[in-house]
Amino acid sequence: MLFDILENLEWYVGLYPSLKRVIGIMDRSLPYQDELGVHTVDGISYEVQSYLTGSDSMIRQSELCQMHCILEGEELLSLEENESPSVVIMATEGRFVILHEGESYKNSMQMANDGVVKKVIFNL
Repeated sequence: MLFDILENLEWYVGLYPSLKRVIGIMDRSLPYQDELGVHTVDGISYEVQSYLTGSDSMIRQSELCQMHCILEGEELLSLEENESPSVVIMATEGRFVILHEGESYKNSMQMANDGVVKKVIFNL
């Protein structure tokens, strides 16, 4: 798992070359304008989602290397090991999380003040 701010996304292009195209997509604000669902731009597939936090918190496994980016709102996200959280972060606007293929995580976890989250998940 990698967690940082969007301002620093360019630092990781050497590790994840497809981030260069993700940066281009984000610079054009496409995920902010797109309808909910799956989209493909410049050979990069991404999904725009919106949901109420605390509504569907279950352990998921990243099938591909993915970048999660909160567009609106905030949510708790945890990296899971042996069905227990090993790292818990507050994902907010302007931050991103990269999950490697096969990593287990949980998102949309219960918070004191649940709210609506809009996010984009890029397949790297």
